[in-house]
Amino acid sequence: MKLTKRAGLAAMMTCMATAAAVTPAAAGVSAPVGVPLEALETALPIDAPTVSTGVPIPMPGSPGGPRHVVGSLMPSPVLPALPVTSEVPSTLVKAPLADPLTEDKLGAAAVTTPSSPLSAKSPGAILEAPLTPPQAELFGLPALSEPQAGLLAPTLQGSPAANLGMI
Repeated sequence: MKLTKRAGLAAMMTCMATAAAVTPAAAGVSAPVGVPLEALETALPIDAPTVSTGVPIPMPGSPGGPRHVVGSLMPSPVLPALPVTSEVPSTLVKAPLADPLTEDKLGAAAVTTPSSPLSAKSPGAILEAPLTPPQAELFGLPALSEPQAGLLAPTLQGSPAANLGMI
C-alpha cells in the first residue's frame, strides 16, 4: 500500500474516532429559539406574550447488529432498529395579565416545561428464509418451509412535564 493511501486511511480513521468520541458528549443539545411576537402589540391592544424554547437536535446511536439464531438460516433481526436520543428543551410561555376593570398589572401567567430526555427507536424487520437448516433424514439437504416476515414496532420514551402558574 502506498504512503499516500496509508495517510488518507489514517486521517479517515482519526476523524471517525473523533466523531465517535464527541457524539455522547453532544447528546441532549438543543438550539435555542425565541418566537418574535412583539408585532402583535401594534395590531391588538394587548401586551404581547413571550415564548422561548429550543429545537432538539437528535443524535443517532449505533444499531444492534444481527445475531445468529439457532435453527434459522437468517440472522435476527435482518434490519435492526436505529436508536435516536435527544432532549426536549425547556420552554417558557409567559403572557402578561391585567385587571379588565382597572387595567392594573396583575403579573403574568406562565407555562413552563423543564427539559427532559427523549429516546426513540426506528422500526426493524425480521425475515425467515423459506428453507430449514440441513436435515439428517434428507441426507443433509434443507427442507422447504413457509417464509415468515415481521416488523419490530417503533418506540418512543420520554417523561415530559409542565407547570402552570403566576409570576
